[in-house]
Amino acid sequence: MMLRGLPSRREHGMVLLFALLLMLVAMIAGLAVARTGFASIAGARYERERLLARAAAEAALRDAERDIEGAGAPARAAMFAPGATPGWPSGGCGQGGADRGLCPETDPPAWQGLDLAASANPALASYGDVTGASMALGGLLPARAPAYLIERLAAGAQPGALYRITAIGFGARPSTLVVLQALYRKAVAPTGPAADPDAQAAADDDGTGASEQPQPAPLPAGRIGAREIVNWRALHAQAQP
Repeated sequence: MMLRGLPSRREHGMVLLFALLLMLVAMIAGLAVARTGFASIAGARYERERLLARAAAEAALRDAERDIEGAGAPARAAMFAPGATPGWPSGGCGQGGADRGLCPETDPPAWQGLDLAASANPALASYGDVTGASMALGGLLPARAPAYLIERLAAGAQPGALYRITAIGFGARPSTLVVLQALYRKAVAPTGPAADPDAQAAADDDGTGASEQPQPAPLPAGRIGAREIVNWRALHAQAQP
């Protein structure tokens, strides 16, 4: 005789099944939340690494600009003096004390052919090698000092030497790197009547008409533009023989 109001064995089995299903759903949801959290942490860590490497590369760009403006030793500063093209390396990037990191304009360009990420590349100038600037490294800071190379480009008919700077920076892990590139023009002192206002005024007074001669507009000096070469590894691989 079956007593009414008491759960049957079948009902007990269904409750147990539903409980197991609920536990399984909760476990899957918890696993998904944990997975999303770990992915967010990894993404934030990678983004921090990239920002650190980019900041280091930007510091190297500014260090190279100070190099161009003559912040190094006299022998190094002379490499960027007007008319210094004969002393500029021509058979490849310089590796000496005065011309290290200075490269001629080639095809493919030096920034593409050289291994910028190599741990010891004598063709690159490390941050502070020329200017004496220092940068803290290790730990949560860049694992390696950033480096740069400078290529002298054809400046055209107007005065002012044009350079292409390529800098590489690293994150807290050396495998994280950012390559930045900028064009930089070093202005030269004006020559002729424009450089001497008194001589210009005298030319106007004696009727020579020197002031009527059209003068080319000066090209912009300093950094002209900058970009990040996000596919540098692929371009470097393509440049290899």
